[in-house]
Amino acid sequence: MTDSRRGEPEIARPGLRELKKAATRAAIADAAFELVRERGLDDVTIDEIAARALVSPRTFSNYFTCKEEAVLHSGYVEPEQLVASLGDRPADEAPLEALHAITRETIGALTPEQLDALRAKERLVGEFPTLLPYRMAQFDAVEGAVRRAVAHRLGVDDDAAYPRLVAGAAVTAIRTAVRQWVRQGGDADDLAALVEECFVELKAGLPPDSAREDEDEAESADGTTHDEPAPAEER
Repeated sequence: MTDSRRGEPEIARPGLRELKKAATRAAIADAAFELVRERGLDDVTIDEIAARALVSPRTFSNYFTCKEEAVLHSGYVEPEQLVASLGDRPADEAPLEALHAITRETIGALTPEQLDALRAKERLVGEFPTLLPYRMAQFDAVEGAVRRAVAHRLGVDDDAAYPRLVAGAAVTAIRTAVRQWVRQGGDADDLAALVEECFVELKAGLPPDSAREDEDEAESADGTTHDEPAPAEER
């Protein structure tokens, strides 16, 4: 099924039952995220998550396989929704340019609360390694949605090399920007600047001179240099 945007796939609208299930899933995930932020992953049980979400442990198990999966589902947006606006971009725009534009728009629309949650999730993944496979699965799902959207836009098979390369490159650029932002600290403008930098470098073909320029800028900011040490005084 397609919509009017140059044949882009239409996202099915959920019925009442699906909406109720989504609300329950979100409540469980939010409860898990809140508890783990408060206490750490190892000190939170599924029973405690269920109690905070006002559901039974059995209901928890109907939605999530483990607490790790639940924690990272908080605030989760289905990948197809993230790339839906790709169909609004100009038809003659290069796929990577279009993805850059919609990523810029998505980052710019994040609320302070969403930015705080994003930062907290990345830090939790760094602190608790058992979260990593579930985080990677989320990124894989986003990459798959991007690959399919790019392939559909170009009228090629989504298993072809080009949509795979574009999707992988775009998602890697976003992940790199987010991780750098978490390490460095900063606000929404800082994250937007890092996303911009990563996509600009990617579209330029990742010239090695850029890496040296970035290092020089970092050194200028903290007052350090790589100049040769002065020779010792002769005795």
